[in-house]
Amino acid sequence: MDVPVRTKTPQQADKMLDAAGRLFGASRFHEVRMEDIAAEAEVGKGTIYRYFNDKEELFLALLERSARQFLDRLKEERARAPCPRKQLQRIVAGIIDFFDTRPHLLDLIQRAEVLQDQKGTSPWGNIREEVMELMLDLFKAGRESGDFDIRDPELSALFILGALRSIIRFGRQPRPVDLAKRLTDIFLRGADVSDVTQITCRN
Repeated sequence: MDVPVRTKTPQQADKMLDAAGRLFGASRFHEVRMEDIAAEAEVGKGTIYRYFNDKEELFLALLERSARQFLDRLKEERARAPCPRKQLQRIVAGIIDFFDTRPHLLDLIQRAEVLQDQKGTSPWGNIREEVMELMLDLFKAGRESGDFDIRDPELSALFILGALRSIIRFGRQPRPVDLAKRLTDIFLRGADVSDVTQITCRN
């Protein structure tokens, strides 16, 4: 008698990806085995192989899901604020919180960047372009509303995103409650040219 194969579901896949995220966060990538992930997710080893061919595929699926969640979070944060300056502050806060609640993620992204060099594919490579577009659109809205006028938008976007990565990686914890506001103020006072007096360097 044929044994019916259970239909694959997004909920079951998420359960295994959640388990993988916890294990990757606690151990080095090469130390985590598929059977470890199956045990953490409380599913059979055969079940996990029905969803993912190997650990590499599972790893990339985990990053792809995180990338989508990250972009959705930034869009939600922007939609909740009434003006570009507040939108930028909420996005800064959202980025920090997203990675603080997923402490393993930056290391996984770094591994994906190595794979990207080898294979030319990375879920976070694609998402970076969308995040840049979001930031550039926000800077454009700030200029049109008169909230701020960013000098060299592309370079400034890379500057603040790179700074946030350093803060997430090396910044003091617990985070100050006003950290996002302070970072936004520092960034805008350095990049805002809407009301800046020209200063000439003297010998």
